[in-house]
This record gives sequence, structure tokens and C-alpha cells, in this order.
Amino acid sequence: MPITKRPCSNCPFRCDGEGIPLEPGRIEGIVSGLLRDDQQTFVCHKTLDSSTQRMTCAGAIGVMSKLGRLPVIARLGLVYGVITTADIDASAAMVIDPTTLDLAQADIETE
Repeated sequence: MPITKRPCSNCPFRCDGEGIPLEPGRIEGIVSGLLRDDQQTFVCHKTLDSSTQRMTCAGAIGVMSKLGRLPVIARLGLVYGVITTADIDASAAMVIDPTTLDLAQADIETE
């Protein structure tokens, strides 16, 4: 699955308040799921339409990089040149600080 280069303009992980709102606990659930299984990915909401190719969310990759836990898809993307460390660093600068999340209370699974 390809990876977006940067979080989109309304990525739910954005730190500038421009992200689409998710149900309470959803962000924590996504991050917790990615922490539990580094083979999981989170699909960019703009690529969920069946007429487009699904892509891994750069915002989720940025959040995980802040935790020092890149998922397998990102590590493979680096190896194959799909993304660069500069892409990941730029995405990380645009997303929330995951250390402020209450991951112990996360009860919503990733999809």
C-alpha cells in the first residue's frame, strides 16, 4: 500500500486544529492499535473511496514516528524509496503529540 507524503489538509492527526473531528477516544484507539501491532496501517480518509487507490496516512506515520515506533509499512517505504526520513520528519511536525493521549484508556480498535 502506498503512503501519502504529508498529512492532508484535514487529517485527523493534525496539530493545527484543521483536522476532521473524530468520535471521542478514536485517535487513542488508532494509536493504541498501531502500537500493539506494527504490521497494522491506518488508511488516509481521502483514499477510502473505492475509485481511488488506498494509501497509508502520513499523519498516522508522523504520530508513530514521534513515539519511535514506525510501522512496518513505513519501514518498507523507507527501504524502497517510497518515502524519505525528510517526509516522515515533515509529517511529524504537522501532527499531534501522542504523549498527551491517554492510551491506557483507549478502547476503540483500529479498522
